[in-house]
Amino acid sequence: MPRAYATQPYPPGLRMSLSCYLCKRDNSQHWQLRMMVPKALRPAIGRREFTRSLGVTDKKQAEALAYPILGQWKATIAAASTPSVAATLPESSTSYVPSSRELEEVAVTVGYEEAGRRVSDLIRSKARVSEDAYRALAPEFQRRHTNALRCFHAEDHTYWEAVARRAASSRGWCLPDDSLEFRSFVESLAKCGIELFASAQAKVEGRADDFRPSAYVRNAIERRGERLPKGEGLLEMFDKYRTQRLSEGRKKADTLNQDRKVIELLSDYVGENRSIDSLKKSELREWRNAVAALPSAYKKRAAYEGLSIQQAVEKAHQTNERGISLITVNKYLSAVSALYIWALREGYVNENPCTGLFYDADKRKNSRPPFSADQLNTILRSPLFVGFVGPKEEHKVGQCRADDWRYWLPLICLFTGARIGEVAQIRLSDVRFEDGEWYFLIANDDEAGLSTKNKQSRIAPMHSLLRSIGFLEFVDRQKRGANPQKDNPLFPDLVRNDRGQAGLPSRFWRDYLKRIGIKNGPDGFGSHSFRHGLADQLRQSGCFDNEVAVAIGHKQTSVTSGYGRTRQGSAMKLNQMIESAKFQGVDFSGLIANARVFEGDS
Repeated sequence: MPRAYATQPYPPGLRMSLSCYLCKRDNSQHWQLRMMVPKALRPAIGRREFTRSLGVTDKKQAEALAYPILGQWKATIAAASTPSVAATLPESSTSYVPSSRELEEVAVTVGYEEAGRRVSDLIRSKARVSEDAYRALAPEFQRRHTNALRCFHAEDHTYWEAVARRAASSRGWCLPDDSLEFRSFVESLAKCGIELFASAQAKVEGRADDFRPSAYVRNAIERRGERLPKGEGLLEMFDKYRTQRLSEGRKKADTLNQDRKVIELLSDYVGENRSIDSLKKSELREWRNAVAALPSAYKKRAAYEGLSIQQAVEKAHQTNERGISLITVNKYLSAVSALYIWALREGYVNENPCTGLFYDADKRKNSRPPFSADQLNTILRSPLFVGFVGPKEEHKVGQCRADDWRYWLPLICLFTGARIGEVAQIRLSDVRFEDGEWYFLIANDDEAGLSTKNKQSRIAPMHSLLRSIGFLEFVDRQKRGANPQKDNPLFPDLVRNDRGQAGLPSRFWRDYLKRIGIKNGPDGFGSHSFRHGLADQLRQSGCFDNEVAVAIGHKQTSVTSGYGRTRQGSAMKLNQMIESAKFQGVDFSGLIANARVFEGDS
């Protein structure tokens, strides 16, 4: 049944430019609606941003759906802005967890500046009482300064814990006493208390002009003064960067969407109100170190749901979980650095604070090892290829057989060396015959939502072994069930995710290898091992690396590669190279027998 779309005009007084809220997901062709929640209302509303996938590709339909949703969001914000309504919100709506920078700045405000004004009032009052009353202040402030130091080193923060609770409550913060943020806030307040009494003593002794607070206090005050007007914070600046890079065609929408998540991670850590030119290298270094301690995909795990970066890092330490790889940390830094390189060019900043912060991590040390002949034989004799129990139990021996992507996709990777994502997007029309040779077209076509890593289409010859195990017959079976009026995918069961990618095969294959005993932890084995294996097979047959690169689709960076437009290698030439891969020691007899079974079933 077709979806009914709202067509009524937007409520009077709430009409707005939808371009500020609609974001096109280019790869999946779906529109998404997003609206930031004002910072002051986030504790009450319980989120920093409203988001919703509209599930449509047509812009007019997206706009029709967007208006009532935006109206609801606006009404929620308006209700939270009304004191009488906000006062009735449940306590659970207080869910905002401040960043470490925000905690430091508020600690300085409460424990140093506001307390300092009260101290100044006290000094003025005593000075008016008598000379003796004023003279007694200096030793009293010295005593309190010494006591503040003692309590700090003794980790006795009883007084400041009470102050922290009141400050958190008045700001609507979610700051449980046993949280890392609460302890950090209390410690920051204690540091400010030490500075407070040192400053007070200097003032009554006539040394106020010479007194210089600690770097901790100075930096917090300086950061607060470096905030820019609304629209020029980190996230707002990234959105300007995103718009320009898209219009220039320099980056894909999906890449920029992933980069924005990194900038959000940075913004959550340093404070949402920070301007792009206020961040120092030391802050980027601290963020990098915190990110390195985060477990992989921690936000998707129930145990880490709702935790800030600091809380997630502490939990990972407590459970002794491994942090993400340094190569992944460098990828995060690259996203931040790219923003700063653009901002430097545009004149928003004077330097890139990411310079020099990248880990000296060699990608080659995290390489994907090829499968050995013995490992390939283990794979080809495993349940998926000889008979399994059923869905989600492909690793258990049974009577079921898979004549779909689970079976054929890894075999195509084995014989072509193509990336698993490239194979997942192959269409029936991409299986072609030219100059007497069968091959795959690995297409890069933005309009069709097809992409390759080097943004270039190429051909991948079809090894005769792949044909001998019944692949062309599988293609015929797929064509019989396909709509002749459409450009049908080879694997129609594979549905793309929000990023326009088929992530299921990679996850499935990684888990399957673990279950049959091929993969053990982060050992590098996975679908990419087929690609590395074919590269080794070609080298063993006498191919040079530049020839291997053309065969498996590596980007060419030589001077010659920049001349002309004709693609390298005809189907015939590339087929000769692929056929030189002999797969010595690998037994394909079981696959050949399967071909007869599949053909009989059809």
